[in-house]
Amino acid sequence: MSCITVRGCRVGEGRPKIILPIVEQTESAVLEQGQAFAGLKVDCVEFRADWFEGWRDSAALSRCLTGLRQVLGDTLLLVTLRTRAEGGEADASLEEYTTFCRRVWESGCADLLDIEFLPAGDALPGLIAEAHAHGVKVVCSSHDFAQTPSRAEMVSRLCAMQTAGADLPKLAVMPQNRRDVLALLEATAEMADLHPETPVITMSMGALGGVSRICGEAMGSAMTFACAGKASAPGQIELDVLAPILDRLALS
Repeated sequence: MSCITVRGCRVGEGRPKIILPIVEQTESAVLEQGQAFAGLKVDCVEFRADWFEGWRDSAALSRCLTGLRQVLGDTLLLVTLRTRAEGGEADASLEEYTTFCRRVWESGCADLLDIEFLPAGDALPGLIAEAHAHGVKVVCSSHDFAQTPSRAEMVSRLCAMQTAGADLPKLAVMPQNRRDVLALLEATAEMADLHPETPVITMSMGALGGVSRICGEAMGSAMTFACAGKASAPGQIELDVLAPILDRLALS
C-alpha cells in the first residue's frame, strides 16, 4: 500500500500502526491518561475531544492539546471530535465543528486531525486544505454503526475522501453477518490494489468484525485501534493482546 510519513512514522508501511484512544471527561483525566499512554509501545494516541467536557472552551482545549503534546513526545497525536451523527458524543453545528478544527490546527500540537466525511459536506475540501496549510495531516472518516454498506459503496466513499484531499481515508462499519466482514475486507483490498494514492484505515466493528483489526498488513489497512482501559468503539482489542498478534502476522 502507499505510505505517508508523519513525525518520522511511516503509516502504510509494515504492520498496521496502533492507535490508543483517550475517552475522558476532565482535563486532569485526559492528561493523566496521556501520561500513562506515553509509556506504552503505541504509534499514535487519539484524543477523543467529544468526550472532553471542555471541548468548546478555547483555553481548556489549548491546555489539553499542549499538555498531550508535551507528554507524548514523538508519539503521534490524532485529535477527533466525533459527532453524534457519526456515533460520538458531540452535539455540534457545522460552525462549531469548523471552529473546533481551526483551534486544533492553529495550536500546532496535533499531527493528525479527524474530519468527518458526511457531516462536513461541501466544506470538506476547504477544511482539508486549511489543515494542510498548517502542517496537519487529515484522517477523513465515515462511520456506520447500524450496517455494512455494499462493497461498491464503501470503495466509492473512500475514493471520494481521496478526491477531497484526505491523507488517510477511514471507514468503520457494523457487520450483521460474516459476509459483511468479508465485504469490508474486499473493499480494503480493492483500495490498496486499485486506488493506492493514499493509505486507508478500515475496520468492521463489534466482536464479529474483530478479525479486521488484526489483518491490516495483509488486506491493506494502515492503522488499527486498540484499547488500554476504556474503548472508544465496539470490538477494540486490548493493546497487550493485539500487539503480539500484529507482530506474529507481520509479512516482513
